[in-house]
Amino acid sequence: MEELKDVTVLFKTSIVEHFGEALLNSLCNLNSMDDYQNLDISLVYNLLRNVCKNVTPPKRGWGYEPSADDVSLGADIERIRSMWNRYCDGETEFLYLREIFVRMVDRYGNISDLVKFEDTGRTKILSFEINPECQDKGGVVLTKALKAVLDILEQEYRVVVKGAVGTGKSTCLKYIDRHYRRNQWEVRRKVGNITQSDVYVPVDETRKLVCCDDLFGVYNRGDFARTAEIITALENIEQKVNQNMKVVLAIHDHVYEELQKSHSIKVFQNKRNVVDFNELSDAEMLLIFNDQRKNGHCSKNPKCWFLNVGFDSIKDTLKENTGELGNPILTLLYSNLHDTFAQKKDSQDIVKELCSIFQNMLENNPDLFHALLYVMFVETHSLDKNVEEWAFTLGDLTSITVKQSVCHLDAFPFVQADGRRIKIKHELLSFALIKWCASSTRYMPLLLKHCQFQMIEEIIRPISSPNQNEFCVILEEEMYPVLNSRILEETIIVQLKLHPLLESSKFRYSLYLMMKSEPLIRESLVTKKKNHKDKSSTKK
Repeated sequence: MEELKDVTVLFKTSIVEHFGEALLNSLCNLNSMDDYQNLDISLVYNLLRNVCKNVTPPKRGWGYEPSADDVSLGADIERIRSMWNRYCDGETEFLYLREIFVRMVDRYGNISDLVKFEDTGRTKILSFEINPECQDKGGVVLTKALKAVLDILEQEYRVVVKGAVGTGKSTCLKYIDRHYRRNQWEVRRKVGNITQSDVYVPVDETRKLVCCDDLFGVYNRGDFARTAEIITALENIEQKVNQNMKVVLAIHDHVYEELQKSHSIKVFQNKRNVVDFNELSDAEMLLIFNDQRKNGHCSKNPKCWFLNVGFDSIKDTLKENTGELGNPILTLLYSNLHDTFAQKKDSQDIVKELCSIFQNMLENNPDLFHALLYVMFVETHSLDKNVEEWAFTLGDLTSITVKQSVCHLDAFPFVQADGRRIKIKHELLSFALIKWCASSTRYMPLLLKHCQFQMIEEIIRPISSPNQNEFCVILEEEMYPVLNSRILEETIIVQLKLHPLLESSKFRYSLYLMMKSEPLIRESLVTKKKNHKDKSSTKK
């Protein structure tokens, strides 16, 4: 019954085109097996022809009189349609009728007494090809937005893919990558930034595609020191790219909107080449959800209750989405953590719920929690290598503990592994781990000391920052010395140039006090402070 209701979602447009809204509604309103008898016979035939996977098509194809030696189920269905249409024309004697009846009894038993036949008039059964609104190709749902990217690239040399976190932008880029490689293009993948050397125009006949994911930041806006360089590279795309060079840029909505406030980037201005990934049809979400459920937690437990959850229930839950996250990341979480997100209210603050999961994990399975935290800190961990020396600060973590923990079933929803390396499955999970650490006086210093600095740069903001959003973590003043100590130890102050942290006078002063013995760096801070004051005076 649920499968048939899914059909009404996936084939909705085609069903309405051939049979009208009324017959579509009759499918949507099926509540019991008895309701099948009320379905239009022409609709039933076309569903059997187009949708039912266990019905083998006739050898001659649908819509044609089957050959005498074809005794498949599809051939018998086609014979019944042909006999009915000839009956509508006045014919009363039919060959093979007895043989068809016997084969149907062999297949399904004698159900003739259970079927109520009502002569509703002699209306012929027409044969149509009904098509799904979208399809799954190679494990990727070909959404309207993804097709739009392909279409634009056929005519243009660049396209911008934008959307909320978890809308399928990275999946789109992976599909585009495979598609162009199959067509003999050289493909280069980038994350976070793009340089002028990335978008040089080939002087030979080499066809080159550049795919840059998470432009200006994986979690939030980063690369502040290199913003001007990245923008110059983007402007270079406008000026020099030709038919042998194509560029696909993917960017989060909140990063896009922040940049628009301070920079006019030409490559973003041509709206015809900007594809929004936030809008997904019911048919697209159905296929995405079915694929996620097939490969999610239920794949480890074939008796899981979540296998019986209908798509209507999922749609109702998705209505709680505030728009800060894409529906695909929400259904991915439902498919892997459905016991947590079983209630609609739990979908209103996903990060908060994830933080609760990690808190429970720390209490009940600390080894797994510390393994996840370590993998998030280093981004990718090779299983054939030892953990970093500082890993012992995470509950005496060892390489053996990491291997054992990530192989545990409870790790499945969080870890992506290929047998050699492991990483956190999605940046939203990493962000939730950071958010959890920010609430802990024990773990926040460890994060500031050991987490990959790019992540810190993108997520950490001072309380005075004007561009705070749901993917920011505010750095408390008591943590300033911890971060400043790392900045000085690793000499990465240049990387923080133009970062909002250096707009905070309290943070700058804390850094200044720690580096009195570094006159050149101190001078750069003083100059920055003076320039900031001059800017403020100019504004006034």
